[in-house]
Amino acid sequence: MMEQDMLPPHLGDYFLGITDTFFAVVKNDVIVEINPAALKILGLEQKEAIDKPILELISQSDQEQFQQALASNKRVDYMNIHLKNKLGSLVDMAARIVPIFMNNEKVSLIEAQDQTNIINLEKKCKSLEERLLNISPIDVQTNLPSLVLFNDRVDQAILRALREARGVLADVKAYLMVVIINVLGLKEIESTFGNEAKRFAIETLVSRFKSSIRSVDTVAKGPEDSFYFLFENVRDKQNIYIITSRLRNCAQLPILFKEQRLKVDIEISFSSYPDNGTSPMALIKWAKLNNKS
Repeated sequence: MMEQDMLPPHLGDYFLGITDTFFAVVKNDVIVEINPAALKILGLEQKEAIDKPILELISQSDQEQFQQALASNKRVDYMNIHLKNKLGSLVDMAARIVPIFMNNEKVSLIEAQDQTNIINLEKKCKSLEERLLNISPIDVQTNLPSLVLFNDRVDQAILRALREARGVLADVKAYLMVVIINVLGLKEIESTFGNEAKRFAIETLVSRFKSSIRSVDTVAKGPEDSFYFLFENVRDKQNIYIITSRLRNCAQLPILFKEQRLKVDIEISFSSYPDNGTSPMALIKWAKLNNKS
């Protein structure tokens, strides 16, 4: 059994309360937590499911693909699997697998829904990735800081700027810039070339973003297809146009995937401290309203 503190308490409470979606937590390919909806689908009692190898519940044809997904350190979007219930019947499911690292140990969260209900699921509830964004400092898909860590870095940068100005806001001589980039075209890439192409495009953009900023700057993964940047010690506000031009070039360069050219575009918005706000929340809110495209 998994130790009680492997998952944050609020996630555990949330997990156990889900009754309309299949959830399971797997550690070393063995089920360590399972929710009522999963037990109902499988026709099992909890004592029959806990400590059971997850592959015993997956059809033979899907086991290799599923095991590769479990071994990956990246989130795997909905994949088709067939679960075997107690009577041996197969249930067609769409599963999402998300790795979580707690206490330096990896566990995998499995979220699944009957294929007939998957559209309603997307409309009814936030994705597991969005829920985990509230508890994890690192985005599991890109290995970038999440908004949790980004907000903390903005907060620390504001404190440093105030210390340099000896606590007098009017004496702040260097600007902090928060830049938000929304990437356009990723959904079209996925629908045309598949999820692998979309992941490749994201990884390419992340690599370009990181190489185009200073080591002291921060790029973080925001919700959906967005990225958040923090630039410290911007001495001249006009420099923001140099910065945004450099970021725009990252999207304009060709992205070649298996001899196919993937086309993306970006929308850029930004805010500055102290002119547009004195807290991470205020700066992000202003940037969202200040879309400069």
